[in-house]
Amino acid sequence: MAYELHIEKKSGAIRLEDWESAVAGLHGVRFCSSDHMITNPESGEVISVPRNEGDVAVYFSEDKTWRPTFYWFNGRISFKAMLLPDNTSDPSWQAAIALASRLDAIIRGDEGEVYDLTTGKVIS
Repeated sequence: MAYELHIEKKSGAIRLEDWESAVAGLHGVRFCSSDHMITNPESGEVISVPRNEGDVAVYFSEDKTWRPTFYWFNGRISFKAMLLPDNTSDPSWQAAIALASRLDAIIRGDEGEVYDLTTGKVIS
């Protein structure tokens, strides 16, 4: 299983309505409107992953593509930690910071560590 980061409240859940409000109007993020098509890098096989309510894509201007990135489930938002959090120029990380700020939330790793929203470094 891949290591994930999570946008979550210090206490309580993030309601879907609050998540929708945080995403609304934020440049470079949008709700996914269809299933995700994923290509297996080893076999080249393309599979379809069903879209769920609350799934959000991030725009990567470098390759001009929208990539499914954030997944709302059970009151928190998760995303794969396929980036270095202290690489603050990564579009996924920039979106995560903006969304966490809008939600007055934190970004926490699977092992409980909390990330600074300015530097991306682990603070606890």
